[in-house]
Amino acid sequence: MARRASLRIPIRINVRFYCSDKVYSGIVTNISEIGMFIKTNEMCLPDDRQFNLTIPLENEMARIPVKVNRLVNMEEGNYGIGVELLDPPPQFIEYVENLLLLM
Repeated sequence: MARRASLRIPIRINVRFYCSDKVYSGIVTNISEIGMFIKTNEMCLPDDRQFNLTIPLENEMARIPVKVNRLVNMEEGNYGIGVELLDPPPQFIEYVENLLLLM
């Protein structure tokens, strides 16, 4: 079994993601400096397997491009999306580092 490149932190954060000119919502269930797992009951997989998501960080919203690495068909009508962050902003990295300090 392959090991993750970074530690995943269990969390619950509401996010929005944008695919094919439509807005979807989901909940991040774990997060790291390089990726996250999102649960959603709506799914659109773009042709290039990339989309943007918006996540609340402290007092601001960050928009981050992501690449889909894994799709999981969970219980009926729910999906899981494992994504890699393509260009996380410095405030996102700082946010995750602060979460790690709290663990």
